[in-house]
Amino acid sequence: MKHFILVLLAGAIFLASACRKEQYLPPTIIGVEADTTILNIGDKIVLAPDITNLKGNKYAWLVNGKEVASGQTFYTFEATDSGHFAVTFRINNKGGNDEQVFPVYVEKPISITLADQLAVSMCNVLEIKPTIAGPDRDDYSYVWKVGDSVISKTRDLNFIAPDPGTYTLTLSATAGKQSTTISRPITVKAETYVKNAYTLLEYLPAPAKGQNWSVIGYPDSWKYGVEFPLAYNDYLAKSSELRKTTFSAGLVLGSWGGSATFKFDHTVVNAAGKPDIEVTAIYSRLDVPGVYVAYDRNKNGKPDADEWYEIKNDDYGIDDLPDYQITYTYDRLETDGRRIYHYFDWKDNQETVVEGEVQYAKVITSSMTTGNVMSTKGFFPGYYMPDTATKKMVVMDGWASSFTRKGKRISRNVSGAVQFQQKLNIDIDMAVNAKGEFVTLPGIDFIKVQKVVYPFQLDTGLGIVKDWNMEEGRLTQLFGILDKHLKN
Repeated sequence: MKHFILVLLAGAIFLASACRKEQYLPPTIIGVEADTTILNIGDKIVLAPDITNLKGNKYAWLVNGKEVASGQTFYTFEATDSGHFAVTFRINNKGGNDEQVFPVYVEKPISITLADQLAVSMCNVLEIKPTIAGPDRDDYSYVWKVGDSVISKTRDLNFIAPDPGTYTLTLSATAGKQSTTISRPITVKAETYVKNAYTLLEYLPAPAKGQNWSVIGYPDSWKYGVEFPLAYNDYLAKSSELRKTTFSAGLVLGSWGGSATFKFDHTVVNAAGKPDIEVTAIYSRLDVPGVYVAYDRNKNGKPDADEWYEIKNDDYGIDDLPDYQITYTYDRLETDGRRIYHYFDWKDNQETVVEGEVQYAKVITSSMTTGNVMSTKGFFPGYYMPDTATKKMVVMDGWASSFTRKGKRISRNVSGAVQFQQKLNIDIDMAVNAKGEFVTLPGIDFIKVQKVVYPFQLDTGLGIVKDWNMEEGRLTQLFGILDKHLKN
């Protein structure tokens, strides 16, 4: 009997001990992800992890080591400051303890700083570089607007407007879930400009047959003594003077490779979705001239080599000779007493050299002005005969007796494509770099027009296609180059 009582007592002690251990099993936090939660100022997040073994637990919440709540299984974190935060949840009872850290990152708010007063003259570029602070992210995006119209999606803005007035300029910056907008008035001051690109910076004509080849204006004007023999720099100045007031004052570019480079007295605005420049020239649908544009990015007043871009057209990329050259050398002068002939030899830069001769002819009597002075009509630019008795030819200062024309060549049969004076509309948005990639320009200050098509034509008598490059009927002539947005 005594032995039985001892057994019952031992069993009771064991059962009591087992009950106490079950009652105080250590708590465990489950179902928690360790990824950092990213918030913005003003955001809130409720942290409420799952817990096993709830009996006898004590709870505490800490933010960066400082207790912020106790006695509850959840905590609402509110983002009032930016930075990194460690939100810790702790549990303990008589059986043990557990804790879990919730990493939280509150991003800095985006802030934009712009000058309160912005001003620029019309058709001038104002470089606007806002100060932008905010979260360390790589997904920032920007939208600039004038009124409701989007004008750019870059961080910095090259602002330009063709019309005077006061506009509301708005910048929105977005990163992650944040977006901030700031607006400022911008005043565009009125100015007076010339629509035509009148300043001739460089003139590089290419020889071709021609008896009535006038280099500025129309051939008929020569007999009135409108023009006189001019050294190269004087010629640039005279041409610029005429083009400033007479938009129809023309230049003959000549055969393949001939070109002229001009400067506007303002920056032509690149207006989205609209043609910006109107070029008037004599050409055919099969020998459209090449157009190149430059924005004076460094403001040094000249077009630097790395500032030039080609305007992409239907002929872009089909050139068969991208680096073609023809070198011309003055050879001789001949006369039969009634006419004067002068000749240039020419050859190209190909492995199998192509070469030939081009002749200029002029009737002496029709080349005399009303003042009975020999004009340069019918001579290649830069050449002049000061003494009709001796028939001696001179090359005026700055012009050369041997010169090379360079560029891309598009070889094409132009049979049936009649040349006539027409307008070529240029959209600055079609400017591409050397890789053929479109570039974004706020506007342009310089423009170059060049004959890039090397024409061949069917000789109906012989039934063969002949080199027609230096024939008078294929000369490219250039007239006004107008800013389409300028109203005055």
